[in-house]
Amino acid sequence: MLGMLKGLEDTFAGLAFAEAGEREEAMRMASVTECGAGVADMFAAAAFAEANCHDEALELLGIRPKRLAPPPQACGFLESVGLSGVRVAYGLAEA
Repeated sequence: MLGMLKGLEDTFAGLAFAEAGEREEAMRMASVTECGAGVADMFAAAAFAEANCHDEALELLGIRPKRLAPPPQACGFLESVGLSGVRVAYGLAEA
């Protein structure tokens, strides 16, 4: 909740600087970056996003989608004890 309030505070502080003509300072305070897309591109991107075509929407705005790195492979028991590559059969026995 405090993070959201801090974000609103920064945005309104940036708004005050924007009204005073300090564009760069306003954008820095509000943590806003400039987008090179025009108004028509923004409306088209919104339409694509509403149709669940998020990659196309980001492309229209000139934003490259972030590719997540694959998660590191968890080391299994055999690898952790130095027996990788050894065939092992697991079974259940009734006690």
